[in-house]
Amino acid sequence: MKFSRSRQFRLPRLGRLAVRAGLPLLVLAAAGVFFYRPPVLFVSDTGFDALYGFRRGLTEQIYLSLRLFRRVERVTIAENANPEALVFAIEEKETRPGAVLGPVRYSRGLERYARQRPDVRVTVIGQGPGSSDGLNRLPPGEGGPDFVFPDAPLNSWRAGRCAALLAGDAGGIVLVFQENRDFPVHREAFLAGLQEENKNLVPVYLELSSSYSSWGQVRCVVLGGAAEAYLNRDNEVPSLLYSWMDSALTPSKVKVIGDDSPWALAYRALRTFPAGETSVPARFRIPPGRVGDSGLREKLKKAFNSPAPPGFFW
Repeated sequence: MKFSRSRQFRLPRLGRLAVRAGLPLLVLAAAGVFFYRPPVLFVSDTGFDALYGFRRGLTEQIYLSLRLFRRVERVTIAENANPEALVFAIEEKETRPGAVLGPVRYSRGLERYARQRPDVRVTVIGQGPGSSDGLNRLPPGEGGPDFVFPDAPLNSWRAGRCAALLAGDAGGIVLVFQENRDFPVHREAFLAGLQEENKNLVPVYLELSSSYSSWGQVRCVVLGGAAEAYLNRDNEVPSLLYSWMDSALTPSKVKVIGDDSPWALAYRALRTFPAGETSVPARFRIPPGRVGDSGLREKLKKAFNSPAPPGFFW
C-alpha cells in the first residue's frame, strides 16, 4: 500500500486541533509572565530624551524589554531634580521594581534609593571609572548601588580599528579631539587598534576647543565629545563621533557613532553580576546611508564588534 510523504507525518486531526488551541495559551502564558515580572525602571529627563531622540529612546525601551523579557519603564524627572524628588518619582512609579538604573548625574538620588531599598538592584551608569562624584560607596550587597562604566580601553581599540578603516590605505594623521587624556579614547589602546589596520597612521590628540590648520594630511577625525568647531567645518574628512546624539542630527561626514549612553549600556549593565564597579563596552553603529561601500561597511561592523585581542590588559 502506498502513502505519500506528506501523509506519513501528518498529525491526527485531534492532535492538530490541540496544537492550534495550545498556541494561544502559550502566548497568553508568556504575556502573563512578561507583565507579572517586576519592571526595570530607567531614570531619564526631558533634556536627555530630546538629545537622544524620543523615537530612538522608545525603540531602545522596547528592545531592552524584549531582551530582558520584562517591562522597562521610564521615570522621567526634571533635569535639576534633587535626590528626594528622584526617590519619590521612583516610588511613585513602582513600589517593588525588579531593578533601577540611571545616569551618574543622578547618582546621589540613586544612592539614597539604594540605601532605602537594599533588596532592589540599583545601577549607576557613569562616564569613567574613578570619577570624583563625592559618594561614600558601599560594597555590593550592603545597600549601595553598582557602578557601571564604558570600557574605555576596549572601546578605544575598536575605535582605532574603525578610524584606520575610514582613513584608507594611505599614511597620514588621525585627529583625536577630547578633554580627558584617556577617556573616552584611551590613547595606548587606540594606537594599538589603529596600527592593527594601518601602521602608517599617526594619532594627534587635541582638546575639544583646539583649532587645527594642517588638514592636508588628516585622514580621519575622532571626536571624544562635542567639538562643534570641527563639526561645523566645511570638509568631508570621515569622522567617528562619541555621542548620545541622535545620528540624524549629525553631518554626513560622521560615519560611525560610539554610543556609550545609559540606553546603550543598560542591557550589559543589568546582565553583569553585581561587582560594585565594572566596565561594559559601548555600542558602535553606522548611521543609515553614511557608508556606501558595502565592503567597508562590513569591515567596520567586524571592527566594532571584535573581541579584545590576546594579551589585552590596558
